[in-house]
Amino acid sequence: MQPDVTFVIAAYNSELTIERAIASAIAQRDVSVEVIVVDDQSRDRTLDLARSYPEDIVRVVALEQNRGPGGARNVGLELARGRWVAVLDSDDAVYPGRICAMIDRAEKAGAAIAVDNLQVVREDGVAEETMFPADYLEGLSEISLADYIAGNVLFESRFNLGYLKPIFQRRFLNENGLRYDESLIIGEDYILLASALAKGGKCVVEPTTGYVYHIRT
Repeated sequence: MQPDVTFVIAAYNSELTIERAIASAIAQRDVSVEVIVVDDQSRDRTLDLARSYPEDIVRVVALEQNRGPGGARNVGLELARGRWVAVLDSDDAVYPGRICAMIDRAEKAGAAIAVDNLQVVREDGVAEETMFPADYLEGLSEISLADYIAGNVLFESRFNLGYLKPIFQRRFLNENGLRYDESLIIGEDYILLASALAKGGKCVVEPTTGYVYHIRT
């Protein structure tokens, strides 16, 4: 049976956080989940920890050479079987109801992309405010390419639309040949979403908070 969503987790030296990321993906409610961890030549225990899960719960790919975040994610996208794909950073997490809420909103709107709010958490584990003010996202129903570009120019500091963590309809990505730019070390997320919007992908906003973004220092 085809999963509702595939989580793609690219991991590099993530032994302190990979189990948290995997556990949060597995814990999604009311949807069937596939989890793919792509280890990008980690030098710590990341690969062993990922392999400690049953193979029918977590599929693990060990890359023979380091390909960077975009390359590792692309490997996961090629292997994904879910109707939807969600990229989860190995040091982040997601709340249990996230994917169900996003898929429901996207499918009701006939959209190929959905985004939501992010909970910001400091390194000491203390939760800060959400990435975006609740009333700001509640006032949006969709995000266009123009909105997305403007949101990266006009917003200051970390409060910009480039931090959004979209889920994509896998068929839309495949039909449009959309993948991460492997030449980029940073900004590959932004380029993929911008490219999807440029291809005509409809992006709806789920105003609730579903992604847990851990500040890196």
